[in-house]
Amino acid sequence: MNRNSRFVSTMALAGIACMLLASCAAPMKNADLEKAREAFTAAKMDPDVVKRAPLDLQTAESSLMVAESMYKGDAEPAEVSHQAYLALQRTAIAKETANQKVAEENVEAASSERAKVLLAARTSEAESAYKRAQASSKEAQEATKAAEMARKQAEERSVQLTAMTAEAQQAADAARAAEARAKQLEAEVAQLQGVKSERGLVITLGDVLFDTGKAELKGGAVVTISKISNFMKTYPTRKLLVEGFTDSRGSDSYNLDLSERRANAVRNALTAGGVESERIQVRGYGESYPIASNDTPEGRQLNRRVEVIISDEDGNIQERR
Repeated sequence: MNRNSRFVSTMALAGIACMLLASCAAPMKNADLEKAREAFTAAKMDPDVVKRAPLDLQTAESSLMVAESMYKGDAEPAEVSHQAYLALQRTAIAKETANQKVAEENVEAASSERAKVLLAARTSEAESAYKRAQASSKEAQEATKAAEMARKQAEERSVQLTAMTAEAQQAADAARAAEARAKQLEAEVAQLQGVKSERGLVITLGDVLFDTGKAELKGGAVVTISKISNFMKTYPTRKLLVEGFTDSRGSDSYNLDLSERRANAVRNALTAGGVESERIQVRGYGESYPIASNDTPEGRQLNRRVEVIISDEDGNIQERR
C-alpha cells in the first residue's frame, strides 16, 4: 500500500470514529420533558396566565428547570420523567388558576352590571311613582278607597280561608281514615298468601275450593272472595284478571272448558260481592302453565287452581309470558 492509500484509509477510519462518538454523545430525547416544555411555553404565552397566576407559573418554571438540569446531568430517565410530570402538573395548575380568576372576574363584572341596571330601574320607578302621587289628589283618594275595599276583601278571604282550612282538616282526617282502611284491607289480602309479581298481586285459589271435576265454588271460598271484593271496592281504579288451570288428566278440550268455567265461577262470585263486571277479565288455560309435576297427586292438586291477579293503580296487568 502506497502513502496516498494509507492516508485515505486513515482519514476514513477517523471519520467513522467521529460519527460513532457523535452518536454516543447525542442524548436521547425524553418525551415527558418535551411535553412539559410545550405546555409551559404555551402557558407562558397566555396573557391571562401571566397576569393572573404568576406565582403558579413561576413554580412550574422552577420544576421545569430542575427537570432540564437533571436531563442534562444524565439523570435516570424515570427521575427526569417524574420531575417533568411535576412541571406539567404545576403548569396545568397555573392555567386552571388563571381560568378560575377570569371566571370570577366575569361573575363579578356581571353582578356589578346587574346592580347598576337594578338601581337604575328602581330609581326610574321611584321617580314615576312620585310624579303619579303628585299628579292629582283625586287619584290619592281613589287609592284610599281602593285600599279600604281591599281590606274588606282581605277580611272576607280570611273568613273563607278559615272555612277552607276546616274543610282541609276534615279531608285530611278522611284521607287518614281511608289510608288506615286500605292498610287493613292490604293486610287481609296478605293473609290470602298473595304474591307480588311484575304482573301484579297474585292470589292463588287452590283446588280445595271446588269439587273434583266441578266448577261450583264451595262455601269455604266465601271469606276469600269477600276480602278480594272489599279490596277492589276500596280501590276503584284497579282491575282483576282471573285465570283458570287444570292438571294434565283428561282431554285438552275438557281441561280448557273446566278451567274457563272455574274462572267464571270466581268472577261471578266477585260481581255478586259488588265488583263491577267490566273490571274483571277471565281466561282459561287448561293444563298449560303447570306449577308442579303432573306425575304425582300432590303436583296435580297444585296445578288445579285459579289465580286472581290484582292490577296496579292504573289498571295495568302484564300479559302472561
